[in-house]
Amino acid sequence: MTMRKIFFATCLLLIVCTITAQEGTNPFSVYPAGIKFIHKNLVALNGDTITSATLDSSVVWYNFWHTRCKPCIMEMEELNRIALEYKDNPKVMFLAIACDDSATVAEFLKSHRFEFLTVTFCKTEFLSNFPVSHFPTNILVDSNQRVVIEIIGGVLKPEQVYEHIQPLKKRLEQLITNQ
Repeated sequence: MTMRKIFFATCLLLIVCTITAQEGTNPFSVYPAGIKFIHKNLVALNGDTITSATLDSSVVWYNFWHTRCKPCIMEMEELNRIALEYKDNPKVMFLAIACDDSATVAEFLKSHRFEFLTVTFCKTEFLSNFPVSHFPTNILVDSNQRVVIEIIGGVLKPEQVYEHIQPLKKRLEQLITNQ
């Protein structure tokens, strides 16, 4: 295939992805709104066991990330503010699922505060448990185990983080108000 054909095929793919994303369906989505999210029993980095029964009765904000992801790190401060705002609400859980081994994440968290309860998986375990391929990915799941909203990707400028995360926070507020 010539370079020209590759160029045109790439342009076509970008156009299709852009049109699809504008219609509300992200081509990289594995958890579209309305789909049932199957919770799994998880063990947090701190040793706490998080049962699927606990998750099934809560509104859960999942943040999928890894330690080398600049947009993931950039949004942590805003995610911390939100998690602290709702820390006393027993119906809301904030889980960070890291695509790194436990030792790497533990070392990273020594210099980066993160208020989400953190679960770690090495890359192969991560992909077999969660088919997320773009980082960060934030997913809000209601107490009926349905995905409410999924935001894939992050931003590269600190001043854009607040606006990027707000759709999730607004939906979280709506869910809590309606409970």
